[in-house]
Amino acid sequence: MKEINMKTIYILTILSIMTLSITSCEDVSDMAVNKVAAPVLVDVQNTSAAEITAYFFELDKSAILDHTVGIDSIPVAGLDIEVFAANSSIGVFTTDSEGSIRVSYAASKPNEYAGVHKGIAFRIKK
Repeated sequence: MKEINMKTIYILTILSIMTLSITSCEDVSDMAVNKVAAPVLVDVQNTSAAEITAYFFELDKSAILDHTVGIDSIPVAGLDIEVFAANSSIGVFTTDSEGSIRVSYAASKPNEYAGVHKGIAFRIKK
């Protein structure tokens, strides 16, 4: 009789562990923040000791299947970018025809860039 009870307890324990492991998985749709890829790329270069130049590009993937062309980077002109340093806004800058902005700073180097491109809001930390 003890042997049957031990087997029953063992099986019930395994079943309850399996049930807990299956029901404890979270559905991705329940996440608090939906992440979307930024519609632009940013390349930040130091221009001088207290100035950076940030270049904004959009990826053209129309020739992705052609190995001779691949993915192309196109400068984004006329894009309004809010620049942040040490969690404080430095200001809003508009990209020129080369997709670049120049930002002078006194204390903290800019490290975040936010804007909206093609209806998609983005915030990039660099």
